[in-house]
Amino acid sequence: MTPTLIARLPWWVSLIAAAAGGYLLDVASPALAWWPAAIAGAALVFASVWQQPWQIGLQAGLVAGAAFWAPHISWLTLYLGPVPWLGLCAVMVLWFALFGIAAAAATRGIARLPWFSERVGALVVAQSLAAAGLWVLREQVQGSWPYGGFAWGRLAHTQADGPLAQAVSWVGFAGLSGLLALACALPVAALLSRRSAAVGASGIGVSGIGASGIGGARLRGPVLPAAAAALVLLLVMALVPAPPLPQTGALRVAAVQGDSKSGIFDDRESGDVLRDHVAATEELLDRLEADDETVDVIVWPENSAEFALPDNPLAAQRVARLAKRAGAPIVVGTILANPDGSYTNSSLIWGPEGAEPGRYDKRYPVPFAEYMPNREFFRALAPDLVDLVQLEYTAGVLPAVFEVPSAAGPVRAGLAICFDIIFDAQAVAMVGDGAEVIFAQTNNADFGRTDESAQQLAIARLRAVETGRALVNISTVGTSAVVAPDGRDLATLTPFTADAMVAEVPLVEGKTPALIAGSAIAALWMAMGALGYAVAAAATWRRGVRAAAADAPRAVPRAPRGSGAR
Repeated sequence: MTPTLIARLPWWVSLIAAAAGGYLLDVASPALAWWPAAIAGAALVFASVWQQPWQIGLQAGLVAGAAFWAPHISWLTLYLGPVPWLGLCAVMVLWFALFGIAAAAATRGIARLPWFSERVGALVVAQSLAAAGLWVLREQVQGSWPYGGFAWGRLAHTQADGPLAQAVSWVGFAGLSGLLALACALPVAALLSRRSAAVGASGIGVSGIGASGIGGARLRGPVLPAAAAALVLLLVMALVPAPPLPQTGALRVAAVQGDSKSGIFDDRESGDVLRDHVAATEELLDRLEADDETVDVIVWPENSAEFALPDNPLAAQRVARLAKRAGAPIVVGTILANPDGSYTNSSLIWGPEGAEPGRYDKRYPVPFAEYMPNREFFRALAPDLVDLVQLEYTAGVLPAVFEVPSAAGPVRAGLAICFDIIFDAQAVAMVGDGAEVIFAQTNNADFGRTDESAQQLAIARLRAVETGRALVNISTVGTSAVVAPDGRDLATLTPFTADAMVAEVPLVEGKTPALIAGSAIAALWMAMGALGYAVAAAATWRRGVRAAAADAPRAVPRAPRGSGAR
């Protein structure tokens, strides 16, 4: 049986490409945010695993994952040291390694299917769809498991400040990652599509890209059309505007950044964080009164009112006095105790008379920070770090929207506290509950002046575009901004300054195509990846069975009796 010659990168080139590709994906992310680097980075990662044996796919996945995740979440080391960083990196790199194995096997197996021997264009498309689907599958799995997942570092996130951001309103985060991955995979598939019945000197049916000229006659056909298709796909994503949604009114919103010492290890007294936000709000009201201006609502960050605001008469009175002076309610962040001894990270509405109806509890508390899963097991490994997590926060079950009273009538505000904003399900819940605007409260103080806050704001910016809603991203220390439904900044604050921003934002109703079909689009991409891998696995199994049958010793026929044979 004559094996099929499959073009691929030499193993050492594959590992170099994986390292460069992973690092470029981080370069494309905030704070640098050089979004074109993501296209080159993803293409290099694909090239590193394309049609490789599973062992090389594993190694390339490990290298690409480490080159991306190690710098991308280095902010974890700022106060907590290397242990949490190494732990999270290990899980994220594992998903990359599994992707490397699956993508290598899928592209290799599909290339060996006899049906594609004279259908190079179909081969390129099939491999590219399978590889892009596996990329999305990796992102979706890492965003849900273990412990609720870590939906950070997605390919779509790199486009928050680029021309492709509007596409997220049509296809959602998973859809945008899939289309970007497809555009990157098509040229790689074409370049490595050489396929013929030949055997090298070693008898192994594979070839490095330099074996007989990757730009030979067999390749001139698919490369240019594949590159053109990728370019057209990127141009369509860049040029198609976001779908318009009905605007029902406008809201004049203020957001206060107290520049508080609100990190785990900050040296502060109880009440300091509240005091900082009270002072910054008083300065805001001084400016508004001097200019004869008003606002409809004031938004404070996560944890800005510290512990149990409703049970602290003095603190509650101070916030109520500010609301009365402003003639507008204040949306505050506070920590509330539950009867069972657990806690919730919550948002409340505070008016001139105190607490108004409406409460939201954070739906996605952060594992190993706001609660400790498998405490005894991890305490045996790192007792000092585990003991830092003293409170057990529970996941909220209240609606993701509450009604904020305003002069023009109640406004339905969607709530996302810090980690909530990265999960697609939260966007679906907010819009599904009728959010007209989104308040994204956060506390980034534990990450100092690292890239974490800029990365989170990029995700929030894409979320505004995806939902078609204006979004107020307000932090205790920054990065803070009011983002329009098209992703533009309407107001910003300088990080690590006590200040407030004011902007008039549209109130919007209805759903974007991303919110209507985003889950189905994500499922379709994952199904294409899983199908591609399954087809390739079946083809490889059949090939092995046939090879075993061909190599089996054949029985020698015995001479019939009476033939005279001796």
